[in-house]
Amino acid sequence: MKIFYLIWQYCIAFPIMIISTIIASLLVIILSPIFGHRVIGSVIPRAWGWFFCRLFLLPVKVEGKENIDPKQEYIFVGNHQSLFDIFLLEGYLGHETKWMMKKELGRIPIFGYACKCAGFVYVDRFSRKVASSMNKADSSLRDHNSLAVFAEGTRSLTGKVGAFKRGAFILAHDLNLPIVPLSINGCYEVMPKGRFYVRRYPIRLVIHQPILPEPENPDDIVTLRTKTRDAVLEGLDPQYK
Repeated sequence: MKIFYLIWQYCIAFPIMIISTIIASLLVIILSPIFGHRVIGSVIPRAWGWFFCRLFLLPVKVEGKENIDPKQEYIFVGNHQSLFDIFLLEGYLGHETKWMMKKELGRIPIFGYACKCAGFVYVDRFSRKVASSMNKADSSLRDHNSLAVFAEGTRSLTGKVGAFKRGAFILAHDLNLPIVPLSINGCYEVMPKGRFYVRRYPIRLVIHQPILPEPENPDDIVTLRTKTRDAVLEGLDPQYK
C-alpha cells in the first residue's frame, strides 16, 4: 500500500496541489478587489486547505469547535509541526482568519501576492524592526479580522513544542482580545520539515477555550504566553510534549 500511496502523491496529488494553488491564488488576486479580502481571503483559502487534506487522504478530527464564537475576533495561537498545519487550520478551523506568516513566503510567485491580497500579514523573523509587521497585524485585528499565529515562529524539527515568541501576546494585551490556543497533533508524522513526501497519518486539532487578557495585570503578556503554551501542551499527544 505504501508504494501505491507514493505513486499517488507524485503522479497525481502533488501536480494537482501545484495547479490548484495557482488557480486559487489567481482567484484571490482577481476577486479580492471586487468582493473584498475579508470574504475572498477566507472562502477560497478554506476550500484550498480542506481540499489538500482530502487529496492526500488524511483522516482529520477536530475537537472543541464549540469553544469559539463565529461573531468574535480572536488571536489563534498554535504549535507548528508541518506544512500541513496550514492546510488543517485553513480547512477545518471554521473561523474567518488572517495569518501572520514569514516574509519568505511572500517571494513565491503568484502565491505570495495572493496572500497579500487576502489580507495576510508578513513578518520578517530575522529583523529586529518588527514594528511595521506589528502595526499591520494591529490594523488587521482592528478591522474585525481574527489572526492565526504559529508562536514558535517556525516548524519544529522534532515535533515537540518550542518556546513561544511574544508578538501575539503583545497584540492580545494591547487590543484586549482573547487568545484561543490550538493543539495540532499528527502533522509532524505526515510531513516533517525537510521531508518531501507525505505519510498517511491521522491528524487531530484541539481548539481550547479562549484565554482572556488582564490589561490591569503588569505581567499580563508573560501570563498570557505561559497560559497559552500550557493549554497547547495539554492538548498534545505525549510524543509532542
